[in-house]
Amino acid sequence: MGSPLFYLMKIIPALVCCGTLALLSATGALAQGTAQIKPGIADTITLKAYADNWCVIFINGKMVAVDSIDFLPHNEISVKILPEYPMTIAVLAKDNADPATGLEYTNKIGDGGFILKLGDGTVTSAAWKAKVFFTGPLNSNTTNPTVSRTPIPARWFASDFDDSAWGSATEFTSARVGPDGDYVAADFTGASFIWTSDLNLDNTVIFRATFQAPPGYVKRWNTTPDLDVSALPSELLPVVAAIGANGQFANLSTRAQVGAGDSVLIPGLVLSGTTSRTVLVRAVGPGLSQFGVAGVLADPTLTVFRGSTTIATNDNWQTQTNPQEVATAAVTTGAFALAAGSKDSALVLTLDPGAYTFRVAGVGGATGVALVEVYLLP
Repeated sequence: MGSPLFYLMKIIPALVCCGTLALLSATGALAQGTAQIKPGIADTITLKAYADNWCVIFINGKMVAVDSIDFLPHNEISVKILPEYPMTIAVLAKDNADPATGLEYTNKIGDGGFILKLGDGTVTSAAWKAKVFFTGPLNSNTTNPTVSRTPIPARWFASDFDDSAWGSATEFTSARVGPDGDYVAADFTGASFIWTSDLNLDNTVIFRATFQAPPGYVKRWNTTPDLDVSALPSELLPVVAAIGANGQFANLSTRAQVGAGDSVLIPGLVLSGTTSRTVLVRAVGPGLSQFGVAGVLADPTLTVFRGSTTIATNDNWQTQTNPQEVATAAVTTGAFALAAGSKDSALVLTLDPGAYTFRVAGVGGATGVALVEVYLLP
């Protein structure tokens, strides 16, 4: 295999003999004599959005805005964006709802709502697509509340994501949604509040829409940025230890490449004190795809050891005696849901004080990226 210099020496004559020596840079390829025109603040447009209660907004696969307040007071977002057409806008919106019951403030049913307007005239309307991923309490039952969840699909924010089977958003009046906080009605002239058809019970909703350039629009600049933020969704995955309100361990998670043989993933944990504790342990491979992670471990196995003694093992979280207990534990701890039938592994265990290790390997020696999580259950 030749050196980089060897290939460079071959490429340069090829460019010269073709009669054109291109000016190549990390900001794109420009023909000789073409001046670089960078965008300026005058090329930007303003994005304004308001959610009851929270939202994150992607444009053409890149996160451009996130509500900085969870969940009250309601907060109007205003940011400048540099438009690139066609423009695909994808929004994940959440109502303030308990993950286990769908209720807010213990026993109440809340309602949602989202509205957006761009400086180019783009607005939210029934032309947008909408799909619910968390709904409850089912049948409006506040006495014995239950919820329903659908796994959020991988790359839901991407421009090429297929939302053709999704239904249309439903428009609601401002009076029905009842915005408060710092909502300014004049900022959203021509836009409508949207949600699914069930404003009360649907708690997590994704909206999507694609827009072409406005009539007469001409892009002024001819450069593209060097900065690459395409990996941001996977970079946001937690690789941290969480501490509960009482100062005790609540959650430990780490994401890493799982190899074969001696290169499998083996994190450890020490439980102190004198009493046993119940934990949810998960080895997530396929479930990472919804966050845009590439090269995931397709079929992870999870084995828990105390010293050299095997405490428990699992391959595929639903192939055990207590799959519903695993699903309920995820809701209780706030962990993202594992898809039905997925090959992710998980266990609910009661562990005595002591040192434990969690071995994650691929079935048949397969390799890939996996996330190991340990949650302390109440």
